[in-house]
Formats: sequence, C-alpha cells, structure tokens
Amino acid sequence: MLYKRMSAFNHGNEVSGDKGSSIRAVIDRDKLAGALAAVTAAQADGDVGWVQFQFCGEGQIVVSALSHNLSIRYSFSAEHEGQGVLKVSGKQLSEYVRQLPPEKITLIAELPQRLVVKCGRSSAKLQLVQDQTQTDVVVPQEGTSIVVKGDYLERWVNAFRDFVSTDDTRFYANGALIWADTSQGLNLQAVASDAYRLAKAQLKDGLKSERVEDSAVLVPKKALDELRRLCAANPEMDYRLRWHGERLFFAVETENYVMVSKCIPGKYPPYTSAIPQKVNFNVNIGLSPLLESVKRVLLFADKNRIIKLGFDGPVLDVQSFTPGLKEGEDVVELATPVEQPFVVNYNGTLLTGILNVLSGASLKFSWENVNRPVMITGEAEKGLNVFYLLVPTRF
Repeated sequence: MLYKRMSAFNHGNEVSGDKGSSIRAVIDRDKLAGALAAVTAAQADGDVGWVQFQFCGEGQIVVSALSHNLSIRYSFSAEHEGQGVLKVSGKQLSEYVRQLPPEKITLIAELPQRLVVKCGRSSAKLQLVQDQTQTDVVVPQEGTSIVVKGDYLERWVNAFRDFVSTDDTRFYANGALIWADTSQGLNLQAVASDAYRLAKAQLKDGLKSERVEDSAVLVPKKALDELRRLCAANPEMDYRLRWHGERLFFAVETENYVMVSKCIPGKYPPYTSAIPQKVNFNVNIGLSPLLESVKRVLLFADKNRIIKLGFDGPVLDVQSFTPGLKEGEDVVELATPVEQPFVVNYNGTLLTGILNVLSGASLKFSWENVNRPVMITGEAEKGLNVFYLLVPTRF
C-alpha cells in the first residue's frame, strides 16, 4: 500500500485539531509556493483536488497530495503555533499564493471550517475540505534501492521520457521499463517506445548501490515528468530510487521529499528484435544542419508528415511535399560520402523529436537494411549511453 488513511477521530488533536481551535503559521511566499508546486502532480483532480497540510510542531510542516496512482509528500520548516491536519483546494491556494507579493504569508486555520491567508494588504478565506482522515505517504522498504546524483539523473530521464507512449491500447506499453544491472558494474537502464520510436538509455556514473534485486518495473510518464522536474530544480541533490517488481511501486526520496508511484502491471512488449543485430552501413552527419533542414522541409509536408532522405555520394537530399500543392528540398553535406546511393522515408515529426534530444555536434545513422528501423546515436556523454530507433514509412 502506497499511502495510509487514518481516521481523525482516532487521533484527536494530532490529526484535525479541536473544533473551534486554530493553527497559525508564518511562511515565506516562495517557500509556500514551492511546497505547493512540489505536490501538484499528485492531486487527484487538477481543478478540485486537495492538498493536505500537517502542522507537526517544532517548526515542521508537511504538505502532501495523492491520486489513484501517485502520492507525494514534501516537508519544510516554518514558524507556527498549534498542531493538526487540514485539507484545502490545491489549485485555488496555489494560484493565489503565486500572485501574492514576495513577502511573509500568514496562514490561520479556523478549524474545522476555513483557512485564512494574509499577505500585506491582501487576504483570502478558503473553505477546508471536510475529510476526517489523515493521509500518510509510505515508501515500502523492500526491493532495489539506488542513490543517484541529480544532474546525472536528469540527463538520463531526459533521454527517454518523451518517447513513452501515452495512448497505446496496450496498457502495459504506456510506461518506461526501468531496471538496474550489475553484470558489468552498476548501471541504471531504461527503455521507452511509442510504437514508432524507441529510446534505450544506460546510466553508468553518479550511482551508489544500496540494494539491487533482479526486477524491472513499468513507470508511468507522469511519474517520470515529476522526477525530471525535481532533478531540474535541484541538480546538486542526491536522489534515492526504490522499486519492486512484485509490489509494483517506484519511489523517489530526498531529505524532505517523497514520491511514490504505482507501476503498470503486465509485461513490456519485446523490443530487442527491433535493434539491428548487424550494422551493414553507417552515415555520419552534422546534427544542427540536419535538424534545421528537416524543420524547413516539414513546412511542405502533408498531414502524414513524411520526409524523404536521399543519400548520394557526399550529400543528403531532404525532401517533402503535398501532392499538387507544395514541395520543399534541402541539401546537407555528409561527413563521409556513402558508397552506394539509397533513399529512405521517415515521419519528419518523429525524427525531429529524436534530433532534439541528441547531444553533441554530429550524429550517426546505422542500418541493418533500409527496410528495418534505423539506429540513431549522438556524440557520447559522460556516463550515459543512449540510442534511438525509428521505423521507416512510405509516401
């Protein structure tokens, strides 16, 4: 179980506070806005979902939210008087706090009815959610546990998160497959695919093993997006990743933050057969010139967004058209000439998505044959190995 509900009536003042009592807190605007932003992803409904405030005493406040598949807890320090738990509309409070001046905000909880928010000459009153339970976010302790440095973790997640399917009728394909491997030193692996593209990312640096078990989990995109947001905001921090293949959870922990996501049940579709077993020919090309050419040519594509890549000697001819209406063409120089000319077609929008996440100044296309997926790699990054597959298409 990823969270626990405890009845307010069983815990007295520790949970909801006595009727007619109040809690008073003074918090920096940016600190409160950051706390609310930290738990936004876990609100069951972006418009009417609630967040829970737990005033613990001794200057500690815990903010949490949960939905069916995701729960988040964030703790911070702030002066307050009184102890108890309250729930309030997360969106309403967040939007109001963001628009307040960067000054001290006073929260006054008049239990069990309303929350008063004051800042300078501004004030507001919000009705409290009449839910007599306390939600506690719990991280199971079994399974794999790995500590990852934030800047490495962000690069790893960015390499594959945009390739996770979100509308595949096969529910088990709507997530990224994540596991740890110790066969050649500790490394963190991920595979994601939207059925037309596949990304495989291997992180080898910035890792510390606490416990590694032979299990993999399918992590939903919403959890990956939240992990990426967290790492981007705090790249210098260390993050503990936990998961368990049978309990079906994926968790992220820092000193003051916990996220627990339910994982997708089922077996990830087989993908290894799509990877070229033997590379028969490669093409090296500048990343920026190709990306700019594809973007220009796509302006002339029809609704199918198909572009034609014609490799001939030292040049690449990039073409697209809408029959009878418009056509565009760009020529790009190759780093090394091809021995035999050939033509292959791809969805230009999908290709652009891959080019946008590659690193370095150049890239390499690798084929077993032109009728099978092309493998695309950028320049090597420290501690990170990534490749992408793209399925060819027809005009």
